[in-house]
Amino acid sequence: MWLSLPWSYWLGFALILWLLFDLVRGEAYIWESYKRDTQPAMYWFTMLIWIAVAASCFIYPYWPFV
Repeated sequence: MWLSLPWSYWLGFALILWLLFDLVRGEAYIWESYKRDTQPAMYWFTMLIWIAVAASCFIYPYWPFV
């Protein structure tokens, strides 16, 4: 069952693990590193972007135009 999942699901799982790691560590990275203590707005914005990207991995197999 697990091996038959689409590749995008595996990518989504990996991104969620990365997201959890960044939450514990308190530092996120897109173009540069943002620390939760010193730049909270950019840190949470970066986390929001990663959440959206991870969620899109679970929606991908059901996109109507693919």
